[in-house]
This record gives sequence, structure tokens and C-alpha cells, in this order.
Amino acid sequence: MELWTALLLGFFGSFHCVGMCGPIAMSIPRSSSSMGTLTLNAVIYNSGRILTYSIFGLIFGFLGAHITIAGLQGSLSIILGVIIVAGVIINRYFKGYIPTSFNRLTSLITRYYGKLIRKESYPALFGMGFLNGLLPCAFVYSGLAAAILTQTPYHSMAYMAIFGLGTFPAMYLMYLAPSILSLDLRNSIRKMVPYLAFALGIFLIVRGIALQDLQLSKVLSDGMEGFCIFPGTEMN
Repeated sequence: MELWTALLLGFFGSFHCVGMCGPIAMSIPRSSSSMGTLTLNAVIYNSGRILTYSIFGLIFGFLGAHITIAGLQGSLSIILGVIIVAGVIINRYFKGYIPTSFNRLTSLITRYYGKLIRKESYPALFGMGFLNGLLPCAFVYSGLAAAILTQTPYHSMAYMAIFGLGTFPAMYLMYLAPSILSLDLRNSIRKMVPYLAFALGIFLIVRGIALQDLQLSKVLSDGMEGFCIFPGTEMN
């Protein structure tokens, strides 16, 4: 996957952050009403969150690198695409029948997050952002699914860092002006996110089929080149 797609995925998917993480962003301490101070707080907080994403990207990037060396990147792309599409469908139609397996992790993170809120310091802000990045999030998992298909583990890390940067405007807006978006509007925006995830899943499936060289049409292959890095090819 090309790195610039991470910025688009992060930006358009950040509407999910508005709905899900908006309340978290609004919980960041406000020690001053100064625009400069608020901006610095937001940068420090989100730097911690982006660092978490980057670490995840590096870890999963090493896994993806081994799979690429084995010549199975196309299969991995298809599998990840199917998982994302299935996840969207399951969440839409069977959400009430699936046990929440991350409750214990979420509770643990929330507990430490609450302790840091009471500390008015820049390290605490950074730690809060880092913990925010650890919270289970299907949107972040979609980003990782794309990141794992990059050229190297370091590309994967950069992909998730850029992905995080793409989500910054939405989080920054919610921190500066939490009332600018009503709860109803945030919920409406959040409903659009599954469509983005579904589209990403379909894209990864098609990409995987193209990498399998299953005689796709030249038009489809040419169209994919702008978004994918095909093994054994050089990008100009």
C-alpha cells in the first residue's frame, strides 16, 4: 500500500473518532483557555496516540514482511479484506450476539487513564494519548490491515504514523470546540464509518486477487497500480 493512502484513510475514518473518541478528547485537562496552550496539549496528547499506532505498525510490519518473503502477500491481502468485510457485516447484524472479549483490557486502560487525568503535566497528557491508542478499535485494525501490506516493517510503522496524523484534525476540533458537533450529528457521522471499512475490505480483496495474477483485465491492474506496490516492480 502506498503511504499517502494512510493519510486519506486516517482523515476520512477520523469521523469514527468524532463519534467514539470524541468524549475521550473532551476529557483532556484544560489548564488554560489560551489557544497556544490548548494546541500544545492536543499535540502532546495525540503524539502519544500516534506513537502507539506506530509501534503496532512496526510489530505487524515484521509479520507482513515474512509473509511477503514467502510470496503470500496476495493471499494475506484477500484474507484481511474478507476479515474486514465479515467484521462489518457481523457488527451490523449480529452485534448483540457476540461477547465483548476486550472488556477487561478496556477496563484496565480506563483505570490508568483516570489516574493520569488527575495529574496536570505534559508526561501525563502523553501517557493518556498512549493509552487511548491501546483501546480496542475496529477502525485502527483496518489501518493495520493496510499497513501490514507495505514494503517493509518501517514502511508499516510510517503508514500507521501517517494514519494517526490523518485522525488529528477531528480530535483537535473536538478538543477545542466540543459543542461544535452535536451528539446526534456525531452519531450520524459514525454510522458512515462502516461503509468506509467495507470499501477498504473490498479493495484489499481485489488487490489480493490482482497480486495472485488471476488474469484480471489490464484496466483493473492499471487502476490498482496507483494504490498498490506489486512485488518485483519498481515505482517511478
